[in-house]
Amino acid sequence: METLLQDLRYGFRTLLKAPGLTAVIVASIALGIGANATVFSVANGLLWGVLPVKDPGRLVVFNDGDSFSSPDYLDYGSQTSQVFEGVAAHFPFIPASVGGTGEPERIWGQIVSGNYFSLLGVQPVLGRGIMPQEDEVLGRDAVVVLSHALWQRRFGGDRNILGHAITLNGQSYTVVGVAPAGFYGSDGGVVSDYWVPLAMAEKITPDLGKDDSRHKRDDQWLLLNARLKPGVSRAQATAAVNVIKKRIDDTYRKDQKSGHEPITLHSAGGLVGASEMTTLSLMAVMMVVVALVLAVACANVANLLLARAQGRQKEIAIRLAVGAGRGRLIRQLLTESLLLALAGAGAGFFLAAVVARALSRFELPLPFPIVFDFTVDLRVAAFTAGLAIITALLFGLAPALRATRPDLVAALKNESTIFGRPSRIGLRNALVVIQVALSLVLLASAGLFLRSLRNASSIDIGMKPDHLLLMAVDPKLQQYSHEKTQQFLDQLRERVAALPGVRSVSYVDSLPLSIGGTAYDFTVPASAGHAEQNLNAEVYSVGSDYFYTMGIPLVHGREFTRQDRDQPGLIINETMAQHAFGNENPLGRQMISDKTPYTIVGVARNSKSRSLDEKPPNCVYVYVEAAPEKVFSFFGISIVVKTTGNPLTMAQPVRAQIAALDPNMAVFNTETMQEHVDKSLLLPRISATLLGVFGAVGLTLAAIGLYGVMSYAVRRRTREIGIRMALGAEPRGVMAMVLRQGLTLTALGLSIGLAIALALGRFTASLLYGISGTDLVTFIAVPAVLLVVAMLAIAFPAFRAAHVEAITALRHE
Repeated sequence: METLLQDLRYGFRTLLKAPGLTAVIVASIALGIGANATVFSVANGLLWGVLPVKDPGRLVVFNDGDSFSSPDYLDYGSQTSQVFEGVAAHFPFIPASVGGTGEPERIWGQIVSGNYFSLLGVQPVLGRGIMPQEDEVLGRDAVVVLSHALWQRRFGGDRNILGHAITLNGQSYTVVGVAPAGFYGSDGGVVSDYWVPLAMAEKITPDLGKDDSRHKRDDQWLLLNARLKPGVSRAQATAAVNVIKKRIDDTYRKDQKSGHEPITLHSAGGLVGASEMTTLSLMAVMMVVVALVLAVACANVANLLLARAQGRQKEIAIRLAVGAGRGRLIRQLLTESLLLALAGAGAGFFLAAVVARALSRFELPLPFPIVFDFTVDLRVAAFTAGLAIITALLFGLAPALRATRPDLVAALKNESTIFGRPSRIGLRNALVVIQVALSLVLLASAGLFLRSLRNASSIDIGMKPDHLLLMAVDPKLQQYSHEKTQQFLDQLRERVAALPGVRSVSYVDSLPLSIGGTAYDFTVPASAGHAEQNLNAEVYSVGSDYFYTMGIPLVHGREFTRQDRDQPGLIINETMAQHAFGNENPLGRQMISDKTPYTIVGVARNSKSRSLDEKPPNCVYVYVEAAPEKVFSFFGISIVVKTTGNPLTMAQPVRAQIAALDPNMAVFNTETMQEHVDKSLLLPRISATLLGVFGAVGLTLAAIGLYGVMSYAVRRRTREIGIRMALGAEPRGVMAMVLRQGLTLTALGLSIGLAIALALGRFTASLLYGISGTDLVTFIAVPAVLLVVAMLAIAFPAFRAAHVEAITALRHE
């Protein structure tokens, strides 16, 4: 221990003697480790997030690729007591309009079984959780537990809230508890602001909670959690659960061809749940990318340490000459490398904490809130510390081994040689080649994603997003009937259309380029030369003037009008028209869905439906004021307002008109159409930005490494260059000699990197918009940029070599 402390003190003093070099090395390590720690913190939050519940390691999630019915839940709960302390059920993503004091607000919550809070071991900060007896009689116990965030935001943290009634979806619920801060439910990442009993399903969401839903074996809608008994492994519990599943399937689902997949038990808390393997694969790709950054950084640091070791060869030779063992010197040099790695890891950990906090605030283009927790916890700290040790070995071992094998005689005479072999600098050259190759891989990946982002930004979405204001309401949450919803929308359209600065107004139940759409089957009756067809199509419920407002041209026919209320009409897109009718005129033809005949009144140009990279799908538009209730979206109805100026200036006037019609109607998702479209580019933009940053870091480190090795080569050959100059060598020839050496290393690195980048490009092709993974422009531009940067890095040492004075060089050492 005393020897270790001595090594640490000596290493610390030695590093302080070269503060500039130490700072460059620490910065290089910090960039490499920081990138890795950031990606690991994201993976940690997505895959292995820990719920703020009692003993989270024993909490598991059921998964068989589907949800579970209420009878299934009761069977699993009663027949698994040998492996579980209990089984709880819940259903997330329940929208609610909360009224009372203040402006109405749309929030999201869950319906949960009576043992939900007790099974999770969640202790509310106020009151209690939902009790088992409150989940026994349908619609009897209208109680609610609030999230800590909603309690603070909506009710000002009032500690007298218990026993008070709040209004959810037009009905009164008694507050019985407030959940602890940071607890949003058992689905990692999903934000819930309230919890009500399963028995209130019919009241809180009529579409989900039918009177007999608890008795339907095939009505699968619940998610299940369970807590393992102490000493029971997940494998044991999985086996026991699947025995019960087989018994249930054999009894109730024997004739079904699907739905017999085995149940797996996942750890609760990860954001991805059942999609763990998919997300793990994505994070593995990102870890490979940042590992390349770390490899470039390690190669750069190793080069710098080799250069530093040259200046210490006399010190090392003296210590060897007086009897110091080689192993002792290697340990001393590795201790110095460890100090550098720990300093870099500390800086990298701080950098990861800052970036992870920023990433936690990203908002995905989803209709419901998601919370990211990418906190750099003890797991991330342990990963960073382990990475620091590995990094110290990666960049420190080779220089330490080389430095402790000097030519003693030459070193003691202070002659210009390194490690006993004046002509050998192969390790440093190899490190530079590695840096150039890996930098090209990083830059090529960044180039592909940047060009992909540019293509995605210029994709023709088939509509005009400028001057469009979007605001959403959900009349269902106010217990509106189908007829009252139509009346409300009709009146609101007239009021908003009369506002100054408004050109047109319309509605749509599900915005393009968002999730939550609906798809239905349509029958195309047989006609001359055509057999009857059944086609599936995306269904949009839209208002009058929708196509004019959204800037979607009509190829044939007309927009919806009031006459379509009594005679249901359809507008189809070009793809649907081609699939259903070929080259025939579809106007006036009929299509049938759910026994309802619709007459086609128009054909709209193809536009993007759910994603930017999709092929035009079959799309059908129905008139919102005549649409069947089933096509209204679970996520509300969006009001689309086309304005003459900045659309956001119309947000308050439109909101005022909504309040005038119904002061309890919550308004949400206020944004411009351009902002909505930009959300579709969020993930491509993040990918391109991260890869661009990593590529720039790699390029910088490669340039530093190339400059360092060429500067070292020039210093090493100063005497040789002086002799050449004395014998008549031209400066141009000396400069060309140095350039040739540097460009040879660069060309070798470019060749290796290009081969790797082309191979990797084929695997990323599915993630790119409008370009291939071997895009010619990218694979010409990136090597060209690297070559220019390399020439600049080599130019200064070459210029210095060409201007060496012969007399000075001959006196060198």
